[in-house]
Amino acid sequence: MRRMGYAVVLLALLIGLWTPSVALAGGGGETIDLLIQTDGSVDALLDFIVSIGGTVSFRYKNVPVVAASVPVDQTRALAGFPGVTLIEKDEMVYLPDDVGDDVHPLEYTVEAMEGVDIQAVDPLSIDVEALPEGYVNFLYTGAIGVWEATDYGAGTVVAVVDTGVTPNVCLSHAVIGAPGFPDGYNATGDGVPATDPSNHWHGTHVGGVIASACALGFEDPTNPLYQAISTYLPWPPDFVPILGQAPGASLYPVKVFPQDGSGVPTSVILDGLDHVLTLKKDGLLDIDIVNMSLGGPTLFDGRDTFDLFIRELKAANILVVTSAGNEGPIPNSVGSPATSYDSVSVGALDYAPSSRVLYEYLGLTRGVDGVPFNGDEGPGMGMVMRPTDETRVANFSSRGPLSDGRAGPDISALGLWNFAAGPENELRWAGGTSFSSPTVAGVAALLNAYWENTEGRETNPLVFRAVLLKGANPNAVAEPWRDINDMGWGAVDAMRALQILKEKSWGYVPFLRYADLNVVLPRAGKGRVDVWESDVITLNPSESFDAVFEVNRYTSKVTIEVFDITTDDNSAYAYWPNALEVHLQSAKRTAFRHPIGVYWYPFWYGDSFDIVVEDGPWTFWGIPWTYQPMEPGLMKLSLIGDFSNEAPVSFRVRITRENFRQPLRHPIATGYIEMGDAFLIPVEIPEGVGTATFDLVWHRDWSKFPTSDIDMFILDPDFNLASVDGVSGNAPERAVIESPAAGTWWVYIEGYEMYARDFYRLYLTLE
Repeated sequence: MRRMGYAVVLLALLIGLWTPSVALAGGGGETIDLLIQTDGSVDALLDFIVSIGGTVSFRYKNVPVVAASVPVDQTRALAGFPGVTLIEKDEMVYLPDDVGDDVHPLEYTVEAMEGVDIQAVDPLSIDVEALPEGYVNFLYTGAIGVWEATDYGAGTVVAVVDTGVTPNVCLSHAVIGAPGFPDGYNATGDGVPATDPSNHWHGTHVGGVIASACALGFEDPTNPLYQAISTYLPWPPDFVPILGQAPGASLYPVKVFPQDGSGVPTSVILDGLDHVLTLKKDGLLDIDIVNMSLGGPTLFDGRDTFDLFIRELKAANILVVTSAGNEGPIPNSVGSPATSYDSVSVGALDYAPSSRVLYEYLGLTRGVDGVPFNGDEGPGMGMVMRPTDETRVANFSSRGPLSDGRAGPDISALGLWNFAAGPENELRWAGGTSFSSPTVAGVAALLNAYWENTEGRETNPLVFRAVLLKGANPNAVAEPWRDINDMGWGAVDAMRALQILKEKSWGYVPFLRYADLNVVLPRAGKGRVDVWESDVITLNPSESFDAVFEVNRYTSKVTIEVFDITTDDNSAYAYWPNALEVHLQSAKRTAFRHPIGVYWYPFWYGDSFDIVVEDGPWTFWGIPWTYQPMEPGLMKLSLIGDFSNEAPVSFRVRITRENFRQPLRHPIATGYIEMGDAFLIPVEIPEGVGTATFDLVWHRDWSKFPTSDIDMFILDPDFNLASVDGVSGNAPERAVIESPAAGTWWVYIEGYEMYARDFYRLYLTLE
């Protein structure tokens, strides 16, 4: 089983990491990329890797971890080498907030910049008293109220571990280099400096949330951008400020994603973190805070290789702030490194004024049909799609609990819609926890500036984590979202946090434990049908309903019926009309994509739909949707009012679970498996077989914590790779071969990131 469930990841593994047809046929030297932890001699480990035909990718200077490509048939030997404590796949990591989904993209760029002037502002000359009343991110957090006491964050250095940060007009004062690294650090090897404007916009936007210091001027007050802003934010046309939380802070770019923003192995990101540690420990640059707006699934919350690096950063007096992930509203969806014990993980909030400005702009420029300047443009869309004033948790924000029982995320901040300038000074709204994380990092930069400049003390990550969490304001978030697994401790509050810091009253900050999940069915019993049906459920925008229920090896079918769906039909005048957002996750925990994730418009599609989950095919509304085996553990359903809804949506739910599945019998291979073990199993397939189904089952599936990572590759009689379907996030793994050729097939099974000895069973079903 692999953490990543994306087709592109599998393709990358197939092309870039694996050619088992060569390696298994004759020891052709093909390799798998791994992260190896050791508590022994790193030099001895390096020598051993070379001796078994491996190649070292990274030897990290500050943490006893090695990234290496190792022959696939040598991983068992590597696992048994003295001192090796953990082997993980060098998984791919992706930017979480690049495009959102087809219905609601998480990024909108201002389309016409004519007549819009962007001017830099000296952050230390900002006259707080002269700023007009209004709502923007630095006001949501109360940062404006502590700027003078904290010198606007001056003296704090934040390392932005991302796609690079360009010193655009808004950040020209903030972006710095280090001795030997005048343009920051590039871990990707793509040859494009970390400050180059051709880099993906993500990192520059993140940096802008932290330290922007600029203002917009409009020659023509009828400009649609100014009209959208001024309708809800009373800035004058000659001064519309774009200010980060800590406009006086310095930003050090650490580029870990290539120019196009595509994914990278975890080892590249770890190289960026190792560089930060080296600068700090060698006295070359006093980095105080690291922001990581990235992440992915984890099998063992708080105990993977990311956590090892974060612990070392904490020991070096560096606070790490991370995004919680964008896999909400499903519970148990926070990803790593936000699952670390030593980082501050941040969820996303939706503040009415910021959302209204974007929606107003869309109405003024795209109208109802979404086509720019097509004759239906006009004012008022902001109030159509954000009619109420409460502050909400954003629909996509990942929720707790974590798999080890902790609540999560830690804290929340604006994540919908953050407004900043990009590498080419283009203006953009962006959504995602990627941008709530730097909001908190910026507030931390202010606290650090006070701590260092006034108290004369070194950055203390434990103190700042405590101050941020205890200073968070739960009452700033409306009541439906005040659960600790939605918002954490509450909305970040710079003024309360600074007061706690001044009073030295932070005390001990416990790890909160989660409340019970909404389990709606009894334990799954063999040969039984269980049914749960709700009363009428009514959800306002962004309010969610969760239903959790057990699936086990006897579960043959789950039917979810959602019916009597009603909401106002506002499609004639809303850019995004009222909808019910539907999410269904199998037993997988942490930040996996959802097998079902759709928007349901009852006035177009009807007042009911069903989801049928069987051991293999999943259908939505009768449409084949995906294919995966039934996974033991807790299946999770989330229904939520779309965040741009004008009106509530009501419905009823019926869940039927049937437990008539006959467990597979007579495995063709069984055995104990440990980290690094590999087995090549011959399988005879006779003539005339229409379908061959391979099922790999093991004990520590998603119903257990931690979960075992076991892969299954299928090779044909010519030893060509025939299927990587058994290399997914599924537990159990399954691969189906249609019309297989007669002969000896091969199943290659390998154990990776395993925290306990496990027992596997391989089944073959011929039809």
